[in-house]
Formats: sequence, C-alpha cells, structure tokens
Amino acid sequence: MSGMNLKTDSFRRGALVVCARNGIDVARLPEAELVQLSDDVARVRRDADVLMAVVAAEIRRRSEPVGIGSGFASQRGYRSAGEFLAHTTGGSLAEARRLITAGDLLTDTESMTPTDPATPSDTEATTLADPVGKDSPTGEPSPMTRFRGDLAQAIRQGHLSIDTAALFTDAITALSETAVSTNAERTSALFTKALTKASGLPWHQVRKLVWQAQAFSDPDTWRQREEHQHESRLLTIKDDTDGMVTLTARLTPLAAAPIRAVLDAGVRWAMKARREDPDSDTRSPWQIKADILTDLCRHALDCTHATSGVKTTVVIRMTLADLETGVGVGEIDGTAQPVSVAALRRAAADAEIIPTVLGEASDILDWGRSRRLFTPTQRLALVERDGGCAWCNAPPTWCEAHHIQWWERDTGPTNLNNAVLLCARCHHRIHRDDWGIEVRNHTVHFIPPESIDPTQTPRIGGRKRYNLAA
Repeated sequence: MSGMNLKTDSFRRGALVVCARNGIDVARLPEAELVQLSDDVARVRRDADVLMAVVAAEIRRRSEPVGIGSGFASQRGYRSAGEFLAHTTGGSLAEARRLITAGDLLTDTESMTPTDPATPSDTEATTLADPVGKDSPTGEPSPMTRFRGDLAQAIRQGHLSIDTAALFTDAITALSETAVSTNAERTSALFTKALTKASGLPWHQVRKLVWQAQAFSDPDTWRQREEHQHESRLLTIKDDTDGMVTLTARLTPLAAAPIRAVLDAGVRWAMKARREDPDSDTRSPWQIKADILTDLCRHALDCTHATSGVKTTVVIRMTLADLETGVGVGEIDGTAQPVSVAALRRAAADAEIIPTVLGEASDILDWGRSRRLFTPTQRLALVERDGGCAWCNAPPTWCEAHHIQWWERDTGPTNLNNAVLLCARCHHRIHRDDWGIEVRNHTVHFIPPESIDPTQTPRIGGRKRYNLAA
C-alpha cells in the first residue's frame, strides 16, 4: 500500500506571511503591496489544495468497495469518494475528481525527486515512454514515471494548480501505449515543453497546450476521438419557463469553425463601428451573435444561394508532409483543439476554407512605404506567426494588423517586421500603459515599461508563447 506523509511546512510559512497582515485595510494598499498580497494568498491557496488532494486520495483509497456498503464513503451515506468530497468542500463533483486525480499523482510519486520543470528551456526534455509507466527490468524508473514525477514536483512547489495536474494526468492516461512507445522522444519533448510553458498561463491556455501535446504525440488516437465527437454531435431547442428559447449545440471543432468565424467577424465589425460612432450600436457581443444567427436562418428561408452575407474565411494549417501522407495533426485558426490532417484535407475542398501549407513559397509580404494597409496575404502571414492576438491569444477574427512603428508619426513601413496582430482591447492597453513591441527572428516580444518591470525584460508573445508547434 503506497502512502504519503502530510507535509505542511510550505503552507505554514505562507499562512504566517499572510496572517502577519491581519487587520490591514486592503483598500489602502499601494499597488505593489496589493500584487504581493495576491501572490502570497494564491500560494497559500495552492498549498492548501495540495494538502486537500493528499487527503482526497486517501479517502478515495478507503472508499474502494471491499464488500457491500463497506467503503469509507458508502458507510457515510455517499455513493462515491467524489460525492463525499464535494459535500465536504462545498464544490462540484468535477472539482472533487480533480482533487482525487492530483492526490493519486502526488501519492504515487512521493518517493521521487524529479527535476524542477520550471527551469528547463524549451529545448530540454526528459524522455517519455509508455503511458502505464512500467519501470525497466534494471529497476530504473520509466520515462513516463519520471515525467509524472516532474509534474508532481511542479504541483508541490506551487508552479501549477491542482486543476492543471488533473489536466496533464488525464491526457497522458488517454495516450495509446503503442503510439507512445514507438515515438518516445517526440512525446517526451511535447509534454515537457507543455509543462514548461504552463507555469503562469491561465487554465484555458494550459488546456490548449495539453491538447496539442496529446494530439501531436498520438494522432491516431486523436483521430478516433474526433470520430467519437462526430457521433456525439447534437443540437436541441427548448422553451424556457419565462418564454425565451434556449439553443444548445455540441459540435466538433471542425464543424464549429465556420460558425465561430462568422459570429466573431460580425462582433468585430460591430465593435469597430462602435469605436468610430459610440451611439451606432448598443448591443452586447452576445446579443450581436444571437442576431447574426437569427439573420442567417432568415436568409436561408428566402434565398436559394447558400451565403451568410458576411465575408469571412476559415484558415486551416498543416505541414506539407502531413498533407501528402494524410497522417498527422493540424490547426484551425481560432480553435483551441488540434484537428487530424485527414479531417483537414476533407475540409480543404470547401471553397470558403483556406488551407495554409507550411513551407510553400508565398506572395510578396513586405511593401515598405508603398501602401499603408496590410494586404490579405500579409494578414494571413501574421496569423501564421502570431496565432491571433499576440498578447492575449484572442482569435484572429477579433484582431487587426497594427504598425509597431506608426505609419504617420514614425513613418513606419507596412512590413511583417513592423506588424503585429492585436485585438482592440490589448491594442489600447499596450498604448495606454506604454509597452514596447519588437519582432526578433519572426517572434513578437513585448517590452514592459519600467513602472511594471525595472529591468524591462522582454516577454515572448504570439504563437511561440501559446503553441507547442510554433
């Protein structure tokens, strides 16, 4: 029976730091002290989650049925350990499951002393092999066991949350043994890079990284996942008690891509018009999307031509080698989940979808001072480089191409090295807070002002920050 000692040192230190501020007026704190307080409380919260995860794993172990009604949870009137934990913590069953998953990870790797995943560069990687983590005949831990140790260490040291631990654990559990054992080096590099990049990113961006690592490591299993998704598609229309109607749809990422593109483009154009005339449109983005969907269906009733009236496109990308073989994984602009190349090849036959094959010759991308507006070809190249908003990774349909050195003030050229994709919100924030922007080796870097970072250390943006395959 594996076990784990409850280690409260980090939690106690953090709690003492926070408790030392007892009675302070948070509303009067200077910004720097408020940021520090936020960091300190967040660390205590993560440490508390680690302790709760260890307890959850033990509750799960004791709840395993030995006889009818003999488990820990069932003896107390609960159907599962998750239900007991949800009642105890006041959270959801999903949150309880994540606590149990993380606790099992921490308990299973208790005796390991892995490397710190926050320190290696993107080029460093451990080796990852079979998903079941079998040790070698010599007693050496398997590559997957070492990776799980790295993941557990990141949780213990507060670099990642319990939710992130469950995300990684679910992904590596879903990998097929055959695929991973025959492609160990690539799988190792992908998951280690995802783990390195995950620190400091919001959960939805970490989920995107994990999806990419899972799909690129095991494209055959990912394709089977897509087939299951296709069979699970649905749309329901329900009358609510207040007279409104609720539409619920579950679609594959590929099927949702054109819908997302049309709705996002409509919102972007409406917001652009509002900036020029604030009184032109008072609708919220969600109301705009609802109106677009309604207008599309009205149009379909009256018109024999299948068009939305909104000019927009869906861009998909894959490597030339994957295009030729039909095996592998590619991307859809604005969609977090990777998509199998087999599905992308079928979609590329649609006239409204633009396939971008990496490695091919392209049109002229730099125009100097001969024209002010960026061309559609340049915009596609910027989407390829930045992946959307270079700052927050908002979908490309939300973004516009901006001159880094302004056209009028700085006589900046209309070239890719002087261009960046930004959504309206990030564009205004960067100018308001006086951030600098540089493009080095086809990578966007944001330079913080001295008021935020006295060293003004550049921060990587764009696709190389948010994607594994950048």
